[in-house]
Amino acid sequence: MAEHQFPGVFIEEGAGPKPIDGVDTSTAAMVGVTRYGPDAPKLVTSFAEFVSNFGDLVPEPASEIRDKWSLDTEDGGQWWLFALSVKGFFDNGGRRVCIRRVACDDLNLLTPNNFVAAMDSLLDFSDAGLCLAPGMWSNQIQRALIDRCETHRDCFAILDPPPQLDITGIREFRRRYNTSFAALYFPWLRIDENQVAPSGHIAGIYARVDIDRGLHKAPANEEIRGITRIEREINKHEQELLNPEGINALRFFPERGNLVWGARTLSPDPEWKYVNVRRFITYLERSIDMGTQWTVFEPNTEHLWANVRQEISDFLVDIWRAGALQGNKPEQAFFVKCDRTTMTQDDIDNGRLICLVGVAVVKPAEFIIFRIGQWTAEHQG
Repeated sequence: MAEHQFPGVFIEEGAGPKPIDGVDTSTAAMVGVTRYGPDAPKLVTSFAEFVSNFGDLVPEPASEIRDKWSLDTEDGGQWWLFALSVKGFFDNGGRRVCIRRVACDDLNLLTPNNFVAAMDSLLDFSDAGLCLAPGMWSNQIQRALIDRCETHRDCFAILDPPPQLDITGIREFRRRYNTSFAALYFPWLRIDENQVAPSGHIAGIYARVDIDRGLHKAPANEEIRGITRIEREINKHEQELLNPEGINALRFFPERGNLVWGARTLSPDPEWKYVNVRRFITYLERSIDMGTQWTVFEPNTEHLWANVRQEISDFLVDIWRAGALQGNKPEQAFFVKCDRTTMTQDDIDNGRLICLVGVAVVKPAEFIIFRIGQWTAEHQG
C-alpha cells in the first residue's frame, strides 16, 4: 500500500484475489502414552523438544518394564516405545508433529477409549496432513483414525499391524479395512533390542518426500533411517502376495539398505489404490477450499466465476509445471469450469457457487519392464 504524506481522500485499486497457496501436508498428528506432559495437543519441531515436554524414551530400561507397559491384546500395543516412534519421525525427515498425550495414572487401566478420546481432541488441529497412533493395532483405535480422515477429508492415516505376524496373519489383519484414506506397513522394525511399530518412521518418510520431491512422488523406494534392521525378512514371493492386497512391504536389499517397497492404500478401487494419488487430491481440495474463502458473500455473478476460474487455473498451472500432473500442456493436465453449466438458476438464487475441477494426476511407475533382445551380426549393419 502506498504511503501518503498529507491528509486527504485517496483512491487505490484493490489487489484482487490472492493466489492460492498449497497447504502443508507433512505435519503429523500422533497419539500415544508419554511419561508426562501437557494434556492439550502440543506441536513440537524436534525430538529434543519432545523430550523436554513429554519425557525421554522410558522411565526405566525397556527390558525391565516390558511386561508392565505392554498389552499384547486386541486392545493395544507396546506403549512404552511411543517416544522411539516420535524419534523415528524426526530421524526420517519429519519436521513438525502435534503430540496428543494419552494420560493415565495406572497404565494397566488404559483402554482404546483413552486413545479415541485423545484423538477427538485433535479435531481442532487442522494443520496435520498425517495422523497415527504408533504401536496401536486395536480395531477401535484404527477405525477412529480412519473415520477422522474420511469425515474431515484433510489427512491420511498410517496404520500398524500387531508385531510378529507371519504372511498369513498380516493378510488376515488387512481384511478389516476398505479405505483410500489409510495405508498399512509390514513388518515391524528393530532398534537395538526393541521392536518398534513402523508408522512413526513411515510418517517421517512421507514428510521427507513431500518436502524434498513433492506430494506427487510416491513415498516408496525410500530408505528407512535410524533402525538396526527390519524385524522380518520378506522375499519376492511374499511380496507378490502382499502388494495386490494393499500391504506395503518393508524390505532389505543388499547394497541398497532398508527400503519402503510399497505405495498402496487400503482401497480396492483402482482410482484410489496409490497413496500419493489419494494424498494429492486431498491436498488440492484443501488448498482450493482455503484459497477461495474470499469468495464468500461476493456477488454470485459471471465476474466472480471468471475470477475463481483464473485463480484455480493459475494454481494448477504451477502444479503442472512442477511435474505433478500429466500432459504436455495445461489443457491436457486439468480443466476448471465455473459457469452456468455447473450451476442452475436455483443454485445462483440460493447463494451456491459450484466449480468443477478435473486433474490428471501422475501415478507411480510401479512395475518397470525392459524388453531386451539380441541382434545377430547380420542385423547390425
